[in-house]
Amino acid sequence: MLTGLIKQGIISEQQSTAIAESNLIEILFDLYQAAVLSGAAIHLSHRPLPTNLLPPVSTSVSASRVFQQAQQLWQTWQESELTDWSPNLAPVIWDNDALRQQMSFLAYHNLTMLVDGDRTLRDIAIQLKQPLVPLTRSLMPYVQKGIMGLTAVKDWGSDRSFKFTQSGASSANSPGGIAQNPIASTHPLVAYIEDSRFDSVAMNQIVTQAGYQFVNIQDPIEALPILLEQKPSLIFLDLLMPVTNGYEVCTQIRRISAFKDTPVIIVTGKDGIVDRVRAKLVGSSDFIAKPIEPGKVLSVLKTYLSAR
Repeated sequence: MLTGLIKQGIISEQQSTAIAESNLIEILFDLYQAAVLSGAAIHLSHRPLPTNLLPPVSTSVSASRVFQQAQQLWQTWQESELTDWSPNLAPVIWDNDALRQQMSFLAYHNLTMLVDGDRTLRDIAIQLKQPLVPLTRSLMPYVQKGIMGLTAVKDWGSDRSFKFTQSGASSANSPGGIAQNPIASTHPLVAYIEDSRFDSVAMNQIVTQAGYQFVNIQDPIEALPILLEQKPSLIFLDLLMPVTNGYEVCTQIRRISAFKDTPVIIVTGKDGIVDRVRAKLVGSSDFIAKPIEPGKVLSVLKTYLSAR
């Protein structure tokens, strides 16, 4: 690919070398991290290809420079107490209000424009033209406080890959605005009917890290047929959505015999006694208030799915 771009005059040989070396540094960094986390020993070596195997126009890199820069980056990463965190993880915002209160307006604006659960730490560092390590360190206090999270991004070639777009959650291979995380089918499936991208990403992170499968249904109008097809073991249901609301959807769910005993948890920012009573009247099993937080979600999962 790089040789083709050089031939077309789109990039220079110097730019091609910089791109190749940057990619190799990232690969070596990931190998160092994987070896440390798995406790395996790693010994890397290289040798040049014979000239007769090289294309007429090729990219030449300095192996010693690549090895040295990868080792330096990994050492700095470790010294910054980031050993357990991969730069291939994507930041997500769990509590917008708390983040807004702890950042300047400009910093908050720039961050929220890029943090979508799809761009990795490396991607955001490039977009902001900031070094990777300082950027990651600046975000870690928010991760430790539960204001932000870090989630894995599926490879583009994955059959079950998903991305969260600005209009909501959508899956490359799932209709109806569904985003799924593939976990072994023996694990209970948790559904979340929610049109908010940020809340969907937060719920996805918590549920999948707890070991459950996850499906997000963005459009409440399409919820029933998708629920019948997926047959989740537990349903989280947002209260305020366009076109309809959680009370109406919950009523429709309870009319289906297959979901008579399925836990349905209303999720909302309105946490008044009237809302709780009305949620019970339409057949909800429980009620949790936003923001989406690990403690609240895990408590529900333990209560309703531990015996399943």
